[in-house]
Formats: sequence, C-alpha cells, structure tokens
Amino acid sequence: MALLSALVVAILGLTAGAEAAPYPDRPIKIIVPFAPGGPVDAIARPLGAAMQEIMGATVVIESRSGAGGIIGSESVASAVPDGYTLLMTTGSHIGNKVFNSTQVRYDPLQSFAPIAGLIESNGIVLVARKDIPADTISALVAYAKSRPNGLTYGHAGIGNISYVAGELLKLQSGMPLSGIPYRGTAAVLTDLIAGQVDLCFIGISGARGYIDSGQVKVLASTGNERVPVLNGVPTMKESGYPDFVVFGYIGLWAPRDTPKEAVTRLYDAIREALGRPNIRDLLTTLGAATTATPPEEFAKFLDRDFVTQQRWARELGAVAK
Repeated sequence: MALLSALVVAILGLTAGAEAAPYPDRPIKIIVPFAPGGPVDAIARPLGAAMQEIMGATVVIESRSGAGGIIGSESVASAVPDGYTLLMTTGSHIGNKVFNSTQVRYDPLQSFAPIAGLIESNGIVLVARKDIPADTISALVAYAKSRPNGLTYGHAGIGNISYVAGELLKLQSGMPLSGIPYRGTAAVLTDLIAGQVDLCFIGISGARGYIDSGQVKVLASTGNERVPVLNGVPTMKESGYPDFVVFGYIGLWAPRDTPKEAVTRLYDAIREALGRPNIRDLLTTLGAATTATPPEEFAKFLDRDFVTQQRWARELGAVAK
C-alpha cells in the first residue's frame, strides 16, 4: 500500500510539473493561408524570426494556400487550442465567411482567439500593368469603357479584400471589369507584370517593391489619407469616390479556448518585435502597420469589420464570380 501511495504521489507530481511547464516549451507554427511570396508571407517571416528570439522557442512559418485562405484557416480552427498552432491572415478572414458562407465551416469571430492586429490605416492600393494608358482613376474608367471587353483584375479569391475592392470599383465606377481568381496576390502580380491581367488591389506591403522598381503602376490608395511612402498618390476618395474606403489589415489568431496566458505572451512578443528598429524600419519601408492592436481591441475591430463587410456583400449582391 505504501509503495502504491508513493507511486500515485510521484505520478501526480509529474503531471503537475508538466502542467506548470512555461509557455512556450516547443516549436510554434504560424499558418499563412496563401502562397509564399505574398504580402502576409513578407511580414510573417521577419516577424516570426523576431518572435523566436524573444520567446526562446522555434517559430515556423507554413504556407497552406487554397480556397482564398479558407483551407489554411480551417486547419487552425480545428487545431488543439494550446498556443502552438496559429493563423496569420488578412481581412479575408472575415470576408470569406461573409461572401462564401456555405463553404466556410468555421466562424471567424467565434472559432478563434484574436491575438494582435496590424491595421493599415492607409488602406490598400490599386496597381495596374505598367503600359496601361491611364494615370488617374477617371482616365482608367474611360479607357476601360473604350475597350470592347473592358479590363480584368486579379484577386486572391472571393471574399478576399482584393476581390471586394475590385467589385466595389466595378459597382461604383460602372466600368466593365472582370475578376480573375488566383491562389494569392503574389501570383496576380506575376501576371500583372507579364501583362496577362490589367489591375489588382493589394496591400501596400506586397506592392511597394514592384511600384518602386517601375514594374507596375499605382493609381490610388483606399484609405482616408494618402500613403506617405507613395509620393502623393491620391486616395479613391480624392479620385471622385467618397464612399470608397477599404482598410487592409493582417492579424494573428489562435484557436478558440487557447489559454489567455499564451495569448498574452504572444501579443507581448509581437509588440516587442515591432519595437525593434530593424522590424519597424522594414514594415515602414513596406508601407505596413508598425503597431499591434491588442487582443480585446482587435476583437472589437473585427466585430465592426464583419458589419462593414456584410454591408459590402449586400451592395454587391454577394454573388460569386
């Protein structure tokens, strides 16, 4: 009996020790639900490397593309809520549910625990193939209307912000515009440079290098204010579309019921990483957000964004194209 009691005590002690292990004590995986080389990937990798140094645990970035981000997001929603499988994605996290409700088997608000948001208050940008004969939105609309088949725009899937912005442009301008789906905006840019597609709405962080090198032409941004790093490029509001305001953002989520301690630790690591000059300078160069919105505030932002995207869906008829 004494031996049995001692064994029980030993087992309980081992269990308690395992439960008390500090987080993190093994590799953390961040799923990016788009193809490598896109705007999210460009931010996830340096940010993940900084978080790895700060947290003292390996941080792995894994691209798991497909269905406009749905496949990768779904894998995180169903993951064990222990803080070791995370999701880094865009506003399509909300848009996919709004525009593809029958295809999305998770709730973007209820199936995840928000960790941090990098909200780009300057919006996203409209870029065109470099040889398109238009330097303003009004000239673009006129050019599109002069062509028998109008123009094309590439997007990263129905529900992705690149799709929503393209359809809003089509609706508000009346220009003939056809959407072409891709596995990510990186693939769109490749075809845009090659002249296979005419336009694309994309996050500033994903387009900055191509704009600076002259490989694509930037026509407008979609925020309330001009983007400082884009040398006076006008907003859609200034271009004659006062209701065309679309914010881009990248966020980090964990599965629902992830321990609050893990969420807090992850947010603190992101905030510290963004405070590092090399990370801050890189994001500034990319035109990306350099501050992290904390979990509670990010959750409220997501609630508001859901309402906004529902309004867009009603305006656009929420028709898959």
